[in-house]
Amino acid sequence: MKALLVLLLLCQTASADSPWTVGVTESQKSQAKTALDAGNALFLEKKYSEALAQYQTAIGAWDHPAIRFNVVRCLIQLDRPVEAFDNLKIALKYGAAPFEEGLHTEALAYEKLLAKQIGEVAIDCAQSGVRLTLDGQSLGTCPVHETKRVAPGPHQVVGVKDGFLTKTFEIVVVGGARETVSVALEPLTANARIEHRWSTWIPWVVFGSGFAVIGAGALLDLSAAADMDSYDRIVKQQCSMMACNDADLPTHLKDDAEMKSNIAVGVMVVGAATVAAGGVMLYLNRGRPVYGENLSPRVVPTTGGAALMLNGRF
Repeated sequence: MKALLVLLLLCQTASADSPWTVGVTESQKSQAKTALDAGNALFLEKKYSEALAQYQTAIGAWDHPAIRFNVVRCLIQLDRPVEAFDNLKIALKYGAAPFEEGLHTEALAYEKLLAKQIGEVAIDCAQSGVRLTLDGQSLGTCPVHETKRVAPGPHQVVGVKDGFLTKTFEIVVVGGARETVSVALEPLTANARIEHRWSTWIPWVVFGSGFAVIGAGALLDLSAAADMDSYDRIVKQQCSMMACNDADLPTHLKDDAEMKSNIAVGVMVVGAATVAAGGVMLYLNRGRPVYGENLSPRVVPTTGGAALMLNGRF
């Protein structure tokens, strides 16, 4: 099996001045050999996840292109083409020199095959402070100009910035093709209009009318007080020396005063209630932003919780 030939290839292709041997000690080579042997045995048993772990241990000791090619084989078996392609690019960094002819030819064939099985997303964002994610994975904060390899199919790029409309870009990547996403966010205020529950004058009219009613009640109460004062003066003048009969007194003044006072209290209560209603209406009629029809609220998971965001789709 070709996986078992890697150790021999290491010896055949590694010379003292080979770039992949620079700085590598004999102890590190020995550690790599031990992990490589274990990985080869597991690979033959089709235990690809365990073999991958051993090959990665070997690379940690000695990053030889031929060992990394075994990593590529495992990743292909595990249906992880994007990682396989990334590792293959590293394995082919030095060209054919680290490989025997047949193995290098096989690596080039894998490169062509994988290139058709994966696509690319090119992300361009020059707006400072925008936080980007690709399929939920952080790409950092703009400015960002980056190309990511992805598996074919639907993908999602999201741009987020405080005070700006969150944009979600839904794209479909085809194997062997590249999709470009340019991210530029707009302020929330540019995508909203201010709406009120009622016309702005209505709560103020209700509020002011309440004070007018209170004023009318207060005037009526003053009139009642004046009538009562007149009645008291007459009683004092006519009854200070002797007792008076009701027939001798202007009782209509007293009756009018009491009636006016009762009415005044009722009117002022109504006025106060109207003022309170006007105040509530003013509070409820505060301007609120209403966003365009192409916007929708969405709960987005964040570190330690979640956030409610407004999304526009493009």
